[in-house]
Amino acid sequence: MAFDLGSLNPEQRDAVVTFQGPVLILAGAGTGKTRTLTCRIVHMIDRGVAPGHILAVTFTNKAAREMQERVHEMVPKSRGPKRHRDEPEDPYTARPTLCTFHSLCVRILRQHIEKLGYKRNFVIYDEGDQLAAMKKILSAISAKGEKTDAGAVLSMLSKFKNSGPDSPVFGDESVRALAQHVSRRYESALRAANAVDFDDLILLTLRLFREHPEALEACRRRWRYVMVDEYQDTNASQFELVNFLTKESRNLCVVGDDDQSIYGWRGAEIANILGLEKHYPEVKVIKLEQNYRSTNTILKAANAVIRNNTKRRGKNLWSAKGAGNKIVVHAFTTDDEEAQTVADNIEYDRVAHRVPWGGQAILFRTNLQARPIETALRKAKIRYRLIGGQSFFDRREIRDFLAYVKTFVNPADDVSLLRIANTPARGLSDVTMERLLAFSSERHTSVHAVMKHTDVQASFQPRTAEAIRVLLAFIDRIREPILGMQRISLSDWADAWLKETGYLEDLRRQEKDPEVADNRVRNISELVASLDGGEVRMVRPAAKPGPLAGKSLAVAAGLVEEKAPAKPAEPEPVIVRPPPTYLGSPMDRLNEFLEDLTLDSDRESDKDDAGDLVTLITMHAAKGLEFPHVQIVGVEDGLLPHMRSKVEGTLDEERRLFYVGITRAQESLRISHCGSRRKYGQFLPCHPSPFLKELPADCYNSAEGGTGEAVDSKGGDDFFAAMRAALDD
Repeated sequence: MAFDLGSLNPEQRDAVVTFQGPVLILAGAGTGKTRTLTCRIVHMIDRGVAPGHILAVTFTNKAAREMQERVHEMVPKSRGPKRHRDEPEDPYTARPTLCTFHSLCVRILRQHIEKLGYKRNFVIYDEGDQLAAMKKILSAISAKGEKTDAGAVLSMLSKFKNSGPDSPVFGDESVRALAQHVSRRYESALRAANAVDFDDLILLTLRLFREHPEALEACRRRWRYVMVDEYQDTNASQFELVNFLTKESRNLCVVGDDDQSIYGWRGAEIANILGLEKHYPEVKVIKLEQNYRSTNTILKAANAVIRNNTKRRGKNLWSAKGAGNKIVVHAFTTDDEEAQTVADNIEYDRVAHRVPWGGQAILFRTNLQARPIETALRKAKIRYRLIGGQSFFDRREIRDFLAYVKTFVNPADDVSLLRIANTPARGLSDVTMERLLAFSSERHTSVHAVMKHTDVQASFQPRTAEAIRVLLAFIDRIREPILGMQRISLSDWADAWLKETGYLEDLRRQEKDPEVADNRVRNISELVASLDGGEVRMVRPAAKPGPLAGKSLAVAAGLVEEKAPAKPAEPEPVIVRPPPTYLGSPMDRLNEFLEDLTLDSDRESDKDDAGDLVTLITMHAAKGLEFPHVQIVGVEDGLLPHMRSKVEGTLDEERRLFYVGITRAQESLRISHCGSRRKYGQFLPCHPSPFLKELPADCYNSAEGGTGEAVDSKGGDDFFAAMRAALDD
């Protein structure tokens, strides 16, 4: 392989060749940390380290996939003899393990969870499943008419599970008691369904390591070199997991930037990166400071701002790209004026400097700030994408389909069974299901199990009892093909039970808008087609146009004269599935399918929208991204820093968030604040952020008015004159 180290700068090279013992790579924004990590893995393999002994852990599936793609390009796959599923893999022919923390824990638990009293085919509850389970618990323990926010209770429970009952967050004894009480019932509900949630994946792995040293030793033998990306975002449990794996070998490499630690509200502990020497006193610290993204003016501003945080590891970013343009700091009267000028700036850049919409990003502290900007962009006919919004996997029809699959995989999954029991309607009302749930609580078993009890069936009216038996028979009949080892098409299997249930017809009946109904059915069809793996390809057969094909509603109604021939309507797409490769038992394949969907929660936000679009995104979500031209809006006291930071003592984290926003920009940066911002229908006064005073005076120009162009002490050119001049060129 003979990897060429000459393509790296001196600090990157040092990080790559040092793979024995603990290493801390302080990788500033835009310093090429992913490339450094990838090259480190390749160099280790080149120096004789077995690929199967290498583990690299990161936080998002997007980052893990990017690393996998780069490593797979650089390291040819070794082909070894075929092995049985339970046979140990040869570490020299295996691939490095590159995954997220949660994916790593799933791998470990699938092998060893039976030692903890669970079955190996456990299901993983996503946020929707957790909310449904919590709502049932709260309905049972709350007073009549009392409403409790299930999401808030789950958030409290997550802190309780990760931080422990002695955490300062539970200073109130009543809150601690409530957390303990709800926690017991919640854990019992999950255990009854042989289910775990995201917190459990790590906590159960830690419990496994504490109680079963042989499982820990097996993992240590397998992964002898451990790397952790975005180490500043780790919490206490994640640190403990990493420490378990590397405490003896000491071959730990962590990569991170304390200046980009912005997830304290999610439990991230910056002390993990600031105090690594307490646990690994012999650690070698390597700083990556050469930035390959931004101009030196942008980096000088970022360095000056972040230097005001005292608890940090010092570093000074620099670039070989030159000084570049000065930052523009713009003051507006209102957020409407701010939004209008943002749109004007984008159009000016497009016309005068040929900057495509896709080269522009608008960053803000909260999603609420996006509304006036969206309005201005729409008026200007500027296409954009707002990062966020409803995920494909949060849509009702998708959740229904997955609930069916989860029920067939594990009938003891109460949340999924309760969701599909009467979807479509089959004579099992909410009252019936509540009674069945009460029976299951009394008998400490699942709803599916209690439905089989003849005395329970006898307690219902004959028609309801028959509906229960029909549902049980249906579940057993559909489960039968996936319980064996026969290699079947899961797509054909799903098509069959969807047709039997009449779910798609019911979906169409429930939607008043035929187009919405078609989209929902198409969503299900695409998901069914993906059960057997591979990408879904769409072909559109020829079809005769309908009488209103291609006509708008206004034309069809005779309100507007039709000016052009109608286009033929697009017929319904036909799903063409990839060639079948039915590897593994149907149950194993379904479990893999569900794990991938549950763990890969960021797959929708990872997709790059096709076309030339301006990006609207929060600064939290923008971490790890970069854009040629960036506008940070609403840099005001109370927004950035957020008003909560003064109460919670998180001003340093807010400054780091501003630093992250600044360092997203490659070529140009505009920063704006308003004198008033609309809230609850009226304009409320705003004040500039104190962070603006930390910008070096020689890094920016101030601008006022509605032009969006910098105005220094000598004045500036008129925006529209500049626009006319650009158009005349």
